[in-house]
Amino acid sequence: MRGERGSIAVEAVILAPVFVLFMVFVAYAGRIVAVQYDLHSAADVAARTASQSRSGSMVTRGVQSAQQAMNLNQAPCSDFSARVVKRTTGGVSEVEVVTQCRVNVVGLSLLGIRSPVHSGQSREVIDVYRRP
Repeated sequence: MRGERGSIAVEAVILAPVFVLFMVFVAYAGRIVAVQYDLHSAADVAARTASQSRSGSMVTRGVQSAQQAMNLNQAPCSDFSARVVKRTTGGVSEVEVVTQCRVNVVGLSLLGIRSPVHSGQSREVIDVYRRP
C-alpha cells in the first residue's frame, strides 16, 4: 500500500495536458467543419442567385450574396473571397461559384497550427426565364 501513495497525483500530472490538447484539437476540428459548411452554403446561395440574375449583374450579385451568407452565418473566417464564373459547355450555360477563406484559429495556439485556407464550390444551370 505504501508504494502506491501519490500515484493519482502523478497520473493527473501526466494526463491533464493530454486531455487539454485533446479538447483543443476537438475545438479546432469543429471550427474547420463549421467553416467548410459555411463556405459550401455561401457558394450554393451565390450560385443560385447568380443563375437567376441578368448577365450584366450576375457576377456582382453572386459575390454580394456569398458575402451576405458568410456574414449571416458569422463564420470564423478572415480574407474571404468569392469568384463567379459563367460557362457554356455542350450548349448548356452554367454559373460556377468558388468561395475561399482563411480559418481563424485564434485561441487554438496550443497546437501551433497555422490558419488553413479552405474553399467551397457550387454550380447551377443558368435559368432561362430569369428575372429582370
